Amino acid sequence: MTQDKDSLLKRYKSTAKRYDEKGRREWAYAKNDLGGEHYAKARDAFDRAKRNQDKADQLEKEIKRKKKS
Repeated sequence: MTQDKDSLLKRYKSTAKRYDEKGRREWAYAKNDLGGEHYAKARDAFDRAKRNQDKADQLEKEIKRKKKS
């Protein structure tokens, strides 16, 4: 069971990293006058990155708590 949670944790972290990269790219597009829709895409990507990072943090705490028990 820990194996499943470890792989899920890795997936959440890598997904958060990917969305953060996408958000930064979209933000750069928006700042360079390539269209206003890039602001919305950047905000969405950053929101998704935050949600995935929050899930990863919560799961990491749960794994640590179970290992102590």
